[in-house]
Amino acid sequence: MCNVISGFGGSLHYGDGAKLSLLPSGRRLITHFGEETAQSLCVEAYAWLTSGLPQPPALAGEGLSERAVSSFSDFGLSIREYPVAVVGERDLERIIETCHDGLRAECLHLSEVTDAQPHRDGGMTVTVRTHHGVEEVHAGHVVLATGRRGVTATAALLRRLGVPMTPPDLSVGVRFEMDARLLAEIGTEHPDLKISQQGTAVTHKVKTFCFCGGPNGGRLKFTHYHEAFGPAVITLDGHETTDRLPSGRPLAANFGLLSQVQGRGDAVQAQQSFLGTYRRLADGRPFTQTLGNFLNRSPETRSWPELEASLPYQPSVLDLTTGPVYELFTLEEHTSLAAGLDRVMGSILKHAGHAVSLRDLADQVLVVAPELEFVWEQPALDAGCKVPDLPVYVVGDAAGIAQGIVQGAMMGTAAARTIAAEELAAPAGADR
Repeated sequence: MCNVISGFGGSLHYGDGAKLSLLPSGRRLITHFGEETAQSLCVEAYAWLTSGLPQPPALAGEGLSERAVSSFSDFGLSIREYPVAVVGERDLERIIETCHDGLRAECLHLSEVTDAQPHRDGGMTVTVRTHHGVEEVHAGHVVLATGRRGVTATAALLRRLGVPMTPPDLSVGVRFEMDARLLAEIGTEHPDLKISQQGTAVTHKVKTFCFCGGPNGGRLKFTHYHEAFGPAVITLDGHETTDRLPSGRPLAANFGLLSQVQGRGDAVQAQQSFLGTYRRLADGRPFTQTLGNFLNRSPETRSWPELEASLPYQPSVLDLTTGPVYELFTLEEHTSLAAGLDRVMGSILKHAGHAVSLRDLADQVLVVAPELEFVWEQPALDAGCKVPDLPVYVVGDAAGIAQGIVQGAMMGTAAARTIAAEELAAPAGADR
């Protein structure tokens, strides 16, 4: 589960690999901070994250081959170039342990912030539910870095504090899992492959998300939102791997494909509509069907054990059921995903020189659902990630601006700079 089990926030976790994508990935942070500050924050965040490694990771994703550029251009796509470091499982352990060793903080495990209110003498009174009971803590500054699990609780807290909130721009989609050899060529050139659709008359706008397709492939993980949206729901995440060994079958790789919600009303209605359908179809747990049945909008006739045994590669998770994944989506969303996949996989297969078409893979590719993006409301924040008129800061995924490990660290660094400047400017002897 991609929660706080070990590591930090679930995004850096023992047993995983990770991708560190640098600017202009997360380009909305350039708009938020300004070009110069954003670049400075990116350099500092990346240096901090990789400081415990014996040598800096190699960067890919820029200076792509002409073959890659032309293969995608032939399908009306362009690749977004930016530096990406793939950090393997063993190196990620070093990063986690270095970050942990550098902590200068008291950690309250099995605890949850339930409220925070301005204190009459400055700062905030924070209410914390711990395994010992409820406690109140006075803090000069409060940094909310609650990530995925805290999506609704954080928004509710900020609304109680009167912070202006912008509704999310929800995207919904699936993750395609397949033989890792199909994605290895482009995954080596650009480990965090993202594409833009060319032309001004694009009717089916989609985007790739969390590409996990290097030479060793990647694995799917479940992201448990617990009761954040009412009855519990679990969605998907993907992680690059470098250290897995194949068993009897080749390894799997995967990538997400997302469409903006279509035909579901406003942001609240869209979220309720999608999650309600998901609970009805699969009880809020990830489920799958073959690519051919997904594209043809046909029910899946095989059980998961039968489907799993028929695949020419080893799926990365076994805790799945089969079902009509296509029913999750409106007709417009399904049309967008199908058209987008045709272009993306066509480009990937052409670049790699594979003599197969998407239809040839109809029974060999799993469509696993659901994938969600931008479920977070976006609070009003200044350039220090501080909300208006309060010593409260929101960083990482919870800010709703950009996702990614480096991007979260950039926002944390910006908040830290602001807090440090205020502390240094405080009168001597002030209670902070």
